[in-house]
Amino acid sequence: MKLRRLLGEQLAWVFRVTLGVVFIVASLDKIAHPEAFAAGIANYHMVPLGLINLMAICLPWIEVVCGLLLVLGLWTRANLLVVNALLVVFIVAIVSALRRGLDISCGCFTTDPGAHAMTRWTLYWDIIWLGMGLHAMVLDRNLLSVTRLLRRTGATGETT
Repeated sequence: MKLRRLLGEQLAWVFRVTLGVVFIVASLDKIAHPEAFAAGIANYHMVPLGLINLMAICLPWIEVVCGLLLVLGLWTRANLLVVNALLVVFIVAIVSALRRGLDISCGCFTTDPGAHAMTRWTLYWDIIWLGMGLHAMVLDRNLLSVTRLLRRTGATGETT
């Protein structure tokens, strides 16, 4: 029973909070340097030019908001769905760039064009994070979350 619980709700909580922190940290440099992030997006040669600036402005804010909400445990399923969808898009972009032999930085955590080039480990980390996100999406029960606290106090008006 302890192993099942550890692999279930408690591990899902660890994964949810970890993903939240990862997405918060990943967003900070992009928010601070949207023009450099736009250049990083353009390096992939996958997005129409007309959408690059919009993506460079919106994507980091989506990442930080989802990250914060995951850490707090608010609307976890919806945020995990968004994070997992983003991870799938990132995985597709990384695979495409690696297959085409692009010598670019992934732009994941820094907008510095001189950052180390993307490698298979970039892909592996995104796959690991997607696995964590899927696990959390299935097994998270809002352990240590604002949602659970609100339900206990009856502040949401929901019945449990």
